[in-house]
Amino acid sequence: MAELWRSERLVRLAPAGAVACSALLPLVQVGLAFSYVGNGVGTGLWSLAATAAYLPLHLRHVRYAARAHRPPLGGWSLAAMTVVILGATPLAGNMWPRAYTALVVSFLLVLPAPWSYLGYVAVVGATAPVAHALGLSWAAAPWLTFSVLGGSAALLLLTWLAAALTRLQAAREALAQRAVMQERRRIDDDLRHSLGGALESIAARGDRAASKVAEREPAAAAEDLTGLADESRRTLAEARRRVRGYRQPSLRAELETAASLLTAAGIVTRLDLPRGGIPDTIAPSSRGALRATLTRLLRAAPAGTCTITATTLNGRVRLVVRAGDTTETIEVRP
Repeated sequence: MAELWRSERLVRLAPAGAVACSALLPLVQVGLAFSYVGNGVGTGLWSLAATAAYLPLHLRHVRYAARAHRPPLGGWSLAAMTVVILGATPLAGNMWPRAYTALVVSFLLVLPAPWSYLGYVAVVGATAPVAHALGLSWAAAPWLTFSVLGGSAALLLLTWLAAALTRLQAAREALAQRAVMQERRRIDDDLRHSLGGALESIAARGDRAASKVAEREPAAAAEDLTGLADESRRTLAEARRRVRGYRQPSLRAELETAASLLTAAGIVTRLDLPRGGIPDTIAPSSRGALRATLTRLLRAAPAGTCTITATTLNGRVRLVVRAGDTTETIEVRP
C-alpha cells in the first residue's frame, strides 16, 4: 500500500518537476544577459521582457506534454513563441541564443514528425552562426550549440519521463477496472447458471402451493410447502458457499490481468489454459508468487514474448511462465 501511494505521488509530482526545471534555464539566461561580457543593462532588459513573454507559452507546452497530452491551439502558441524568441535575437545580447533551447523543446513537444525534427535541426544548426553574428568568437560560439543540445536533451528527458509515468498510471488503472469488470461478469454468469435455476424452481413450487391452497387441497399444499422449505434451505446453503468463494480472487481473472499488464509493457503474452478448465480461486500465497514473478519479468525486460501455461493434475494447478531464456514454475493452491 505504501509503495502504491509513493508511486501515485511520483506520478503527480513528475509534471510539476518538469515544469520547474524548464523554468530554471530561462531564468539563468536572463542573468547572463545582464552580466556576460559585451552585454549591458539594455540587453538584459530586452532579455527579461522577451523571457516574460515566451516563458508562459513554453511552460504550457511542457505541462501538457508531461501529462501525455498535446496542448490545445499549440500551433498558435508555438508560432507566438517563435516570433518572440527570434525577434529578440538582435536585441537581447550575445548569450540570447541559449533561449533556443526552449524553442527546440517546444518544437518536439508540439509539432508532429517530421516537422518537429526539421525545426529542431534547423534551430540548433543556426545557434553558432547567430551567436557569432552577435559578437561571440568562433571559439566560443559552438559552446552555445552544445549548450542548446544538452539543455534540450535534459528537458525532453524529464518531460517524456513524466509523460511515460502518466501513461503507465493510466494503464494500471485501466487494467484494474478491467479486472473488476471481468470478476463481475464471472460472478453474474455463475449466479445466473447456478442460483438462478434454483430460484426459478422455488418460485414455481411456491406458485403450485398457492394454487393448491386456493383449490383447498391442504395435503398437496403441505407437501409442496415442505419441499419448498427444503429446497430453499439447500439454495441458501449453496448461496453462502458461493459467497465465501467470491471473497477469494479468481485464478482466471488473475491470469488475464497478468497477461494484459505484460502486454501493456510491450511483452506480447499468450495464455495457454487446459481445455478442462482451471479452479475458480487462487490462494493469497500463490497470487503473491505470481505477482512477484511478473515484477521480475518487468524489471528484467525479456525478449518481448511471454507464455503462461497452466496444467492441472489431481485437482492442482501448475503455472509455467516462459519469457525469453527465463522459465519459472508456480504451484497454485486454491
